[in-house]
Amino acid sequence: MDDVIASPADDSVGCVTITEEKMTVHQFKPLLGFLLGSTIAGCSSDMIGANLHPVKLSFTTNVSSAALSSGAALKSDLAVGPAGDLVLTKVQLVLDKIELNEGMSTSCVTEIEDSGNDHGAAGVECEDVARDPVLVDMPLDATLKPTINVPLSAGTYSKLEAKLEPARDGATAFNAANPTFAGKSVRVEGTFKGTPFVFTSAVRAGIEMGFDPPLVIDAVTTNATISINVAKWFLDANNAAVDPSTATVGSDALARIEDNIRRSFHAFEDDHESGVDDHAGHSGND
Repeated sequence: MDDVIASPADDSVGCVTITEEKMTVHQFKPLLGFLLGSTIAGCSSDMIGANLHPVKLSFTTNVSSAALSSGAALKSDLAVGPAGDLVLTKVQLVLDKIELNEGMSTSCVTEIEDSGNDHGAAGVECEDVARDPVLVDMPLDATLKPTINVPLSAGTYSKLEAKLEPARDGATAFNAANPTFAGKSVRVEGTFKGTPFVFTSAVRAGIEMGFDPPLVIDAVTTNATISINVAKWFLDANNAAVDPSTATVGSDALARIEDNIRRSFHAFEDDHESGVDDHAGHSGND
């Protein structure tokens, strides 16, 4: 995906909210990790004012040695597990209601969802990053993928919030452009022991990632990276690869994979665009 400059959908949009299987992650170093979005609205500042700062958002795959087979990080596909039986060739997910929150005690996503309108108002502590659903294509070769430049209001933010969920029926443009994601939030293509598979899920998760110290948006901040550890999505408790074909509705395999997905999100400051936290030692949610 080419870099995109995000712009407000309309100047009446408020801030975001969160709920549903909320995953709270505290003690992240200053860095916003959110997801890209083609529509952005600031709820605490004038979107055309001088108080905005362009911040590049990038994505990477967290490739821990426990999850990968030997040499997997150097390839465009991702081989998972000690034997490399599972190979991921395409990983996509849907996020919406991406918000920065100045406080820790409130939830911008929850406020939005409680309003009954995805473009409803939220508190003044909330800064919109993207309200509408965004399809994220994850790079699988351990590189950094700059995705979008987002104008964000200057300020000090305590956490990032987002929602992993299928696009709502009313998101007509997104649904028309992405028919394979009808009712789904995650889609993975690959092979297991040489046999092709397509895994899909309607997994939902409210994601909260705290910044410690708080994230300061100003003229100095240039890039934030979201790391999603997709290599661990299909691992069991013994770090063996799970056959995606066994992840049927109601199965333990599906429950395990969806729980791994919920725990795989990390955000950190990455002004050097190296795919590595500028403030080493950040903690995660897995």
